Order: sequence, then C-alpha cells, then structure tokens
Amino acid sequence: MQLEFKIGQRLSFTTNSALYNDIYESEIVGIFPDRIELAIALHKGYLLLIPIGTQIKWLNPALENYCSETVSRTPAQQSWSVTIPKLIQRERKSRVIAVGSGKGGVGKTSFSINLALAFAKLGLRTVVLDADVGMANVEVLLKLNNAKNLTNVINGDCTLMDILTQGPGGIKVLPGSSGISSLTNLNALQFNRIFSGFVSLENQCDILIIDTGAGISELVLKFLESADNLLLITTTEPHAMMDTYSLTKALAYRNQEIQPNLIFNRCDSEHEAMKCYEIFHQASSKFLKLKPELLGWIIEDKRVTKSLKSQEPILLTNPTAEYSQQAFQIANRLLGNKVTLEKPTGIRSFINKIKKNFI
Repeated sequence: MQLEFKIGQRLSFTTNSALYNDIYESEIVGIFPDRIELAIALHKGYLLLIPIGTQIKWLNPALENYCSETVSRTPAQQSWSVTIPKLIQRERKSRVIAVGSGKGGVGKTSFSINLALAFAKLGLRTVVLDADVGMANVEVLLKLNNAKNLTNVINGDCTLMDILTQGPGGIKVLPGSSGISSLTNLNALQFNRIFSGFVSLENQCDILIIDTGAGISELVLKFLESADNLLLITTTEPHAMMDTYSLTKALAYRNQEIQPNLIFNRCDSEHEAMKCYEIFHQASSKFLKLKPELLGWIIEDKRVTKSLKSQEPILLTNPTAEYSQQAFQIANRLLGNKVTLEKPTGIRSFINKIKKNFI
C-alpha cells in the first residue's frame, strides 16, 4: 500500500520508551524522500522532546501496522524528524513438534513423514529433522541420499541450510545421522554453528517435526521435553503400551508439568483405541499424576506397509485412505482447527474397505 502524507496532517502515536508511553499527537510540517518532519507539540503542558533512536508506533487507522524511528530533533525550529513509516515485520514463530515412542517398530517415522506431508498440504512450510541416531530412516523412506548431515554443520564444513534437502510433497528434510548424538556435547563454537542455522531456519519454516529415536535416551528426553508439542505414538499391543508408559514416566520425573499427546497406531477400530487410551490414562493419572491427551488414532492398513516398501508415503499415493485422512485430522487438531472430515460412504467406499486387507 502506497502511503500518502500532506503538510498539516495530524498523526497519533506512542513509543517504545518507558518514559514516553502515553498517546501523543503531532502535525506534519515537512515531507522529504527519507523522512517526515513534525512539529514539537505540547503534551500536558510540557514540550514533547522524543529522544533520537526512539521507535514510533503510529496509531492512525491507515498506519496502525507501521512504525518509524526518530532521526533528528531541532528544538530551535520546534521540529523533529522520523523515518518514513515502514510496515512492521511480524516475527514468525515456527512450531516444533517432537514425535517419540517407547520402542521401535510402532510406525513412528512413517507417521512423522505423513504428518509433515499433511501440514504441507495445509499450506505450511514443513521440515522434518531426522533425529534417530545413526538410522536415517526418514531419508530411506523418502529415497533421499544427502552426502552431508548435521555432523558436517557441527564441524564447520557447511551450514544448516546447505544440508536442508527437498523432499516429496513440498516438505524438506534435515538429515541428522550421527551428528544428533553430538548435540549434548558441543563447545561454544559448535553450538553457535547449530544455533545460527536454526535461527535462519525459523524464517523458512512454519512447522519443524523432530522424528526422535525410540526409547529413553537422554537426547530423546531432551528433544521431547523441549518441543512445543510432544507426541507419543504406540500401538495397542501391551508391550508397546508398557514401553510408552515407561517413556512417559521418565518425562514426568523430569517435568511434572509436561503434557504428552498420545496417538494409537495400527488399531482395529476406534473402540480398541479408546479402550487402550482409558487404560493408559488411568495409570498415568494414578501413578504419574499426569493426564495425557488422546490426539488421535490410526487404523491398521496394509497399504501403509506397501507404501514403506515402495518408499512412497501413503498420504501422497493414496490421500483418501483412512490412514491419510486420520493424519490430516491430527494435523488439524494440532493447529486448533475444528475440522470434521466426512466419513467415506457408498459402494466405492464399501469395496475399498474390503479390498484394503487383501492388498
């Protein structure tokens, strides 16, 4: 929007200074290519002498998203100057979602990938950090092969942006590999390399999904407890639920205020998922004083196994599959969107439901 000013126009403003936090008004007395000159006004009986360098926040309706900076002050001429108002750049904040599991083999990495793709489909710039030490499962499942990883960034061979790899469906991947294990033992220079890289990533990423390693290592716990959203994925099998409970217990021991979100994978039905959640919730409430929330459940679908073998995520190859739709539902819940996806009906849906267990 092109801003227009004229001599005699009155502007309302406040400032970022604790000494000048009232609402003020001043009149334009001069307009220049790089600045606007304003009359020094009286405020409550005193001359308003705004210090040079003070940020001005404009309050006029047409300027409410604009700011300026005081660049000069000439009391003898009863005027002061500010820079031409510029649009306030709102700082973007990425959202960090860490996905963990008590044991391997419960579908954690596949879910992380498909959740990332769901966010991307919803228009969010999404990055997946492969934080499973030494496994690089995300790269394998997406047919990616980056010669460099986080280790090279730590050693100063390249920047974090250099290893950011374009994946399918609009997502990007940060290969962690063995460099992930080094994050708990960095010197100041190495930490700065990582920190500056992630600061740069903040402006290029809306969602960062961390696919952590399975189990209860110190690094996994740090990732999970530091994220904006903590997701624990398990199956309905008793030993998988017990391992996830042990992980929850370890997290609760470190931070009693932590809020895990549960996802039950490979469920036969919603009834089974709800029954397992009630058992888990009761145990957590009674013994850990925690109340994990059920973020969602995912149906058992043999097409997921097929997608893993072909290294093509099911959300891309079959976006209408129930697994894909449930991944979308979970993504929307994390975003706070109240979206109700219509349950597939009709003859085609009936045939697909029968067919999926034979493919």
